[in-house]
Amino acid sequence: MISTAVVVAAGGLWVALLFAVAVYGERRAERFRRVWPVIYTLSLAVYCTSWTFYGTVTQAARWQTWLPPTFIGTILIFCFGTGFLKRLAALAAAENSATLADLITSRFGKSPALAATITAVAVFGMVPYVALQLKAVAMSYALVTGGGVGAPPAWQDAAFWVALTMMLFALLFGSRRASATEHNRGLVLAIAFESLFKLIAMLAVGWFAWRGAQALPGPLFTLPTALIGKPDGGFVALVGLGVLAIFTLPHQFHMGTVELRSSSHLNTARWLFPVYLLLMALPILPLAQIGRAVLGGDFPSDLYTLGLPLYQHQSTLALFTFLGGLSAATGMVILAAITLSIMISNHWIAPLVLRAAAESGTSDLRPVVLAHRRIGIVLVIALAYGYSRAMVQSDALADIGALSFSALAQLAPAVIAALYRPAWDGRAVLIGIGVGALCWLWLLLVPVAISSGMFPDLVTETLPPALRPQSFLGLSGWDSLARGVGLSLLFNVLAMLLATRWLDPRTAAPSAQIRVGALSDLVARLVAPARWLPLLGDRDRQHWADAELIALAERELAAVVGTGSARLLVDAARRGSTAPLPSVVDLVGEASQVIRFNQRLLEAALQNMSQGISVVDDQLRLVAWNERYAELFGYPPELLQIGVPVQKLVAFNVARGLLGSADPAALVARRIAHMRAETPYVAERQFRTDQIVEIRGNPMPGGGFVATFTDVTQFRRAQAKLQRVNDTLELRVATRTRESEHARAE
Repeated sequence: MISTAVVVAAGGLWVALLFAVAVYGERRAERFRRVWPVIYTLSLAVYCTSWTFYGTVTQAARWQTWLPPTFIGTILIFCFGTGFLKRLAALAAAENSATLADLITSRFGKSPALAATITAVAVFGMVPYVALQLKAVAMSYALVTGGGVGAPPAWQDAAFWVALTMMLFALLFGSRRASATEHNRGLVLAIAFESLFKLIAMLAVGWFAWRGAQALPGPLFTLPTALIGKPDGGFVALVGLGVLAIFTLPHQFHMGTVELRSSSHLNTARWLFPVYLLLMALPILPLAQIGRAVLGGDFPSDLYTLGLPLYQHQSTLALFTFLGGLSAATGMVILAAITLSIMISNHWIAPLVLRAAAESGTSDLRPVVLAHRRIGIVLVIALAYGYSRAMVQSDALADIGALSFSALAQLAPAVIAALYRPAWDGRAVLIGIGVGALCWLWLLLVPVAISSGMFPDLVTETLPPALRPQSFLGLSGWDSLARGVGLSLLFNVLAMLLATRWLDPRTAAPSAQIRVGALSDLVARLVAPARWLPLLGDRDRQHWADAELIALAERELAAVVGTGSARLLVDAARRGSTAPLPSVVDLVGEASQVIRFNQRLLEAALQNMSQGISVVDDQLRLVAWNERYAELFGYPPELLQIGVPVQKLVAFNVARGLLGSADPAALVARRIAHMRAETPYVAERQFRTDQIVEIRGNPMPGGGFVATFTDVTQFRRAQAKLQRVNDTLELRVATRTRESEHARAE
């Protein structure tokens, strides 16, 4: 055993180091620009929680497989579903979505009821998962310090102090910015750092266990059994949950989409993240087999990872392993608390409080929003700690993790529908989620509550066998997880499809107009002026706001208060106007849907073109571009923003010598003069990397300028090579002709 003082001091130093990394990353983020794809990939490993560190060893002991089933599903989606993940990230960026609830509701009418329901499912699913992390810390702390089992008083409970520390971390780094879609680079770097640390810890204890196993008599496992295992229905269900978890776990969605700075980073994650998971899984089966052989069947398999070094009196390794498990838990707790607090603030608190605050005349509502998020952080961690205390004697960590994954899987059909069927009725999506959540509650949560003594068994025993959770619809022979996951998702999808077919389509009521000034004043109370004013431009405050400006306002507000609350705020601002739109608004609504559909098609086409494209408005501000444009010029993500003056981009290129070596001011002035004169131009530039880019600029009929950028390096090289061949050929012909004439003359 290890001294309590040593363990506490080591844990405190680890948390302090995590704070320091986060602060450094926030202040020196530009130093990591070149390796940010790797950092982004490592941050995705927040997926590997204490369930991975401890609970997957139980799965390996149960199924005799070296790769956990959830890892199989995750590797599959990264290897074969990168296109889906890129589309998801692009949609989240286009809609300015900070959470799953924002993404889904933005495609289905921005319904506050739908957003609140999604938030409820996320909270119900994630609170047990956060509690699992706290329980894992408490179990591991009790083992390394020789503490007793059961629930100690709160002031002696390691989980309590970890929860308090993580609450403080989340409050400091997760509730400083009103816009939830801004990149939090310090937090991402801290998560990437803890991901690397826990991987090293897992490999270290695995190597120690493997070396110790060489002294044991006989083989511990045979390779065919270890590789093939004995998968059953529960195994297959966990593989499916591993696929869905990547985009349904709120903290995973945030890290994978909101913190994604460029879709090209997913190309790195496509191969590097599966490699990380394979390395993390490498010691799991040996730990399970060696732990059973050395520690015996009575020792909890969840604690084999810690028990083996303690059994061999390797205190330093045991402490290192404990810190690895603590790292795996803390990263997830922090990020889950932040993401859930955003959802709670935006979709539970804001609809009740924010509209009244907006009507009160308060000039700046951002402190109100941040206060709501802090309340959400405290609420999430308090609920998780309470749940962890209540489940002290409950099932293994692996079972609790599967319960959370299956709850959040109920959001998967809605996410897929948002991507591929945005024309469906939002009420149908709400019904599908509700039916799936009720099935999950009955088939999976109630049996767990009964087994832990939190729910009386008499309720289910009085029902017919076909309605009992353990034998629902006569499927008593199925694994409980497979039955619960399969039926809940089936009923979820069926309810959504039937509701889509049977519900009468809603007709949007005519909306009141709103003046530009009133709309701008509303947005300015929640959105930073540097973000909003370039979008507002020089519009007259007394004019009526058009549909484009209202959509921009809702999009910016959505990053702060969520899509549903953004719609409520704009509607509240409209109430001051007495001029209702005429009935032609119905036609405008239909036309806007067509325009939006065409816009998506155009965006998809632009992003898949080999040419770079940029579009500036009549005020020479950047309004559109594609990924290839950013790649050709190497623009940092923070530079490319809607509304940035094109003069700033030209100056950036001139400073790096991309547009020639003449006087920088003259180069900038010449490029801007071309655009102001609205004259077409064609030019070729050779960058310092010997890359040759053809630039074609053309004015647009309504004002503004569109430019295309084509990499013609290979074409010019081939052309030069062909010219050299032609010159050589002409020289040879001339030489041969002279030789022939000379021969005839002789």
